[in-house]
Amino acid sequence: MIFLLIFALFFIYLFDLFYWKRRNLPPGPLPLPIIGNLYLMTDDVKPGYKMYQKLKDQYGPVFTFWLANLPMVTVTDWKLIKQHFIKDGANFVGRPEFPINIEIRKGPYGIVESHGDRWVQQRRFALHILRDFGLGKNLMEEKVLSEVSAMIESIRKVKDDVDMQNLFDAAVGSVINNLLFGYRYDETNMSEFLELKNLMSKHFKITAEPIGALLIMYPWIGNLPFMGKYKRIVTDSWSGLLKMFRKQAEEKLAVIDYDSDGYSDYVEAFLKERKKHENEEGFGGYEMEQLDSVCFDLWVAGMETTSNTLYWSLLYVLLNPEVCQKVYEELDMKIGNDRIITTSDRPNLNYIMATINESQRLANLLPMNISRTTACDMEIGGYRIPKDTVITPQICTVLYDPEIFPEPYEFRPSRFLDSLGNLKKVEELVPFSIGKRQCLGEGLARMELFLFFANLFNKFDIKLHADNLNPSIEKECGVTMKAENFRVVMKERY
Repeated sequence: MIFLLIFALFFIYLFDLFYWKRRNLPPGPLPLPIIGNLYLMTDDVKPGYKMYQKLKDQYGPVFTFWLANLPMVTVTDWKLIKQHFIKDGANFVGRPEFPINIEIRKGPYGIVESHGDRWVQQRRFALHILRDFGLGKNLMEEKVLSEVSAMIESIRKVKDDVDMQNLFDAAVGSVINNLLFGYRYDETNMSEFLELKNLMSKHFKITAEPIGALLIMYPWIGNLPFMGKYKRIVTDSWSGLLKMFRKQAEEKLAVIDYDSDGYSDYVEAFLKERKKHENEEGFGGYEMEQLDSVCFDLWVAGMETTSNTLYWSLLYVLLNPEVCQKVYEELDMKIGNDRIITTSDRPNLNYIMATINESQRLANLLPMNISRTTACDMEIGGYRIPKDTVITPQICTVLYDPEIFPEPYEFRPSRFLDSLGNLKKVEELVPFSIGKRQCLGEGLARMELFLFFANLFNKFDIKLHADNLNPSIEKECGVTMKAENFRVVMKERY
């Protein structure tokens, strides 16, 4: 009798595993108990988008990937992504709630992971403040150019052996920190920046690993003796960032002048808005926990992706001498001196813009795009997708699609130029995501990429350091793809 009961339970389990829980989802690899499809994240398929490409080849452009116990429908075809996530974007603005993120953030706060009315309110507020600070206008450009000038001066001090990753990080980090808190990084507070950067790097590295994904879905496993150290890396690094942001917000809260309508940075603007809602439940959505998470979202998004893209662009250009030569030729022809390049020069620097576009495409920073949820039942690629399904537009597979970008692993800026040498729009180049969840800081990021890249090459003749003439282009897998460190030698051109 006991044997029959065990057999029946085992049969029910297999029935659920092989059929029942997968019956309403697109096909995909068999999920294992607890870990789902995380067993596929092995060394031979890293970086992560190689795994998604293999699954696309095997199951088609729409398939299901199980993140531990969570089924995630993955869409990898550009036409389907465009049809649904762009043209029908309102039905793809929800976000899944991951247990450990809620634990650390103390709720579905912020902009990146919030959803519903909170997301609408906070995104609208953030865009309003960014516009007030001059996003896309001369005021913002002046702030970026001041960091460009500071970076150039730093290079002049150590130009025979330069690690540009640290300089890019500090310069781009100063831009976003100035927006958030009203001050930049220099020798007096560089230790603060390095601590933030170190915390962020630890968090991003572990959360991209299978063990990190398990912790995201099952925070309780961090209580097991052999798992505690991994959970501490995930939680302590993120919590450390939030605590540092809260400390700065509380310092500003102690001296804020509510009688003045103006504000000098994002935190001050938020606190003044919070004051207006002090008699409402939860400060009308302007809780301090919300501010902590917004600072995290904006600081990380504003620093990590832009700095890494600049570092990749420098590496790709230096490893492709013909591209490097064309960059300098265009600067000599269109600029011709050592003046600071501004955004007004952008229409005349088509090859440089194409080079930046190609750097964004080939760097392909996000091995896994941020997931969304469906607002209603729908059909995608012939599959019925129920309401509230977690779904991911896997843009990384689009950027490496050989039908869109022939020989996708080759660095070829010319793919973004027409026969006359003019910059052409390629709609499939979507490094800032798509639809209504598109990055709200895209305008600032594009400005930074152009101003830092163009001015760096206009000011300096850049060569790889003699000790590393063939740096690796292998990607260090994390939440974003990082390049291995390399060093350069700078010589002033004028």
